[in-house]
Amino acid sequence: MDKQLHKRLSKEFVEGVLEAFNDHRIGEEKACEMLCIGRAQLYKLRKRWLQCVIGKKPFELYSRQESAFHRLPEAVERWLHEELSFIRRKAEVYRGRFNFAVLAEEAEKVFGYPFHRETFRYFALRHGYYHALPEEKEKLYVRFETPGPGFLFQHDSSKHLWVPGLRGYQYLILTKDDYSRLFVGAGLVEREGSFEHLEVARQTMERYGRPLAYYVDQHKIFRFVDHHGVHVRYALAIDEAEIQFKRALRSLDIGLIYTEKGAAEAKGKVEKAFDYLQRRIPYLCERHGIRSVAEAQKVVEEVVNFYNEQRPQEETEEVPLRRWEEAIKEGKGKLRPLDASINLDIVFSLHYERSVKRDGTFSFKGKEYKLHQCGGKRITVCLIPGKKIMAVWNGQKVGEFPV
Repeated sequence: MDKQLHKRLSKEFVEGVLEAFNDHRIGEEKACEMLCIGRAQLYKLRKRWLQCVIGKKPFELYSRQESAFHRLPEAVERWLHEELSFIRRKAEVYRGRFNFAVLAEEAEKVFGYPFHRETFRYFALRHGYYHALPEEKEKLYVRFETPGPGFLFQHDSSKHLWVPGLRGYQYLILTKDDYSRLFVGAGLVEREGSFEHLEVARQTMERYGRPLAYYVDQHKIFRFVDHHGVHVRYALAIDEAEIQFKRALRSLDIGLIYTEKGAAEAKGKVEKAFDYLQRRIPYLCERHGIRSVAEAQKVVEEVVNFYNEQRPQEETEEVPLRRWEEAIKEGKGKLRPLDASINLDIVFSLHYERSVKRDGTFSFKGKEYKLHQCGGKRITVCLIPGKKIMAVWNGQKVGEFPV
């Protein structure tokens, strides 16, 4: 983990994951993966979150001291121990099957005043009766349903014979809103590199705004910088691996979550989308005699628009665009606007660190550039392949050069 949780993900996103985990909509493993934390920290975090929920106090990600646990009356605790012990060790059909709503109702009958089921759930967790048994996961934990548009964007790419007339493979970079299943970004490219992913991310955010988090796999594009230009290949060392796609998102206060290795099915919505597109785009490109990626992009847009605007989803039985729009009207949207003061060329470019010589010159990819005002300084070179480089010092652009 490279940063503390409160510096990596927004409080709203973390609360959404904790609520889903607590309601058994996702399992322990998935919650840990989405928050990029270990099992012990997950339960510690949930404990603090539950205390805030029960005590009706604001939940903060950063807290040096945990609030005290609300103690139940001794008679209630004694009764709870008996009931939980029976479910855990003596019951036959319902052994290990905890229904805290039922326990809360039964306790109200015994003691004459109401209890919250989360109070009992937390008590069971605290005393080791209940810890979401692994054998229960397949039955109890269903696919995580995010709370609204912009909470989580799933992002991936697919190498495929998208344009049969070109007799080679192309890459489709796709971004899908997890809640609505709406395609929010789709770009067909001849070569896949960090910059191509940055371009799709930029187009997506310029149109829709910033989500709370992106969900990606372990592809080297997201872990290792690798860009193929027309005449040159740009690559960074392993220790510089996370300064491109991840750096761009983090600079916009967007979390980046990685699937676990060997768990491609974790991004099920976007993987199923690729299957849908692979059955249509190549056929349509061949049917219309398309011979270029630019022409094929128009086909991609037509298929994507039909998917978004007319095709009901099997799971939701709703058209993605309609589901998106209805959720926005109901106030469920989590998207945030892009700040107009942000230089998007700098954010969505490839960043490289360079030192300016004392004579005011620096070298980049075999060429020398002059930047007299930064002599002897360390700068960031921001590359937009095939167009320009920008020199940035102390967060400000101090130079721009064509390439």
